[in-house]
Amino acid sequence: MSESPKQWLPLRSLATIHPGYPFRGKLPVEKDGNVFVVQFRHLAAGESLDDKDGKTLDRVTLPGRRRPDYLWPGDILFMARGTRNDAALVKALPHKTVCTPNFFHLRLNPQAFNLMPEFLAWQLNHVDAQRYFNMCSQGSAAPSVTKTQLGNLPVVVPPIDQQKLMMKIVGAAQREQALLEQLIENRQRMTDAVARQVLRPDTTTGK
Repeated sequence: MSESPKQWLPLRSLATIHPGYPFRGKLPVEKDGNVFVVQFRHLAAGESLDDKDGKTLDRVTLPGRRRPDYLWPGDILFMARGTRNDAALVKALPHKTVCTPNFFHLRLNPQAFNLMPEFLAWQLNHVDAQRYFNMCSQGSAAPSVTKTQLGNLPVVVPPIDQQKLMMKIVGAAQREQALLEQLIENRQRMTDAVARQVLRPDTTTGK
């Protein structure tokens, strides 16, 4: 049986692309605000947004009467401004959550049923896409990726079984990295503890 050919499609044909809520000036953070908001600092490279209760997010009361475009599970946030152009999949957030206009808010079209949102987010973070975004930002005093540039990004849509396999491999690699980082941290703690015993004077002998 021959392998199904891969599809290359511009991102704009697969997803809607909108900027975040149009806050003006300093973000009006309020402890008792009725809406949660995602900022750059809430994203970690390669990690999904998974905070159902909004414990790590900021809260605001939205100004104006514009109907907000709330984030849904399966949406993707793309950091359009600055030197970081990371993408993050929305797994779980409070019902009323928006993002700042520094992001582009992506939502897959119904016709893109053969594309997993987590696969798209991973592909946006892949070295090939990042090289494209770097080229888009070259020569700009304030690096940024425009909506048109993001929409023109060629996206590969392999068969769904290949997408699932890729996500399994990525997940395994992330778990392995987390374990290695924990081992390194534990080893450093052990080293520090031994170093304190070796380098500090013995108070019982005065040496």
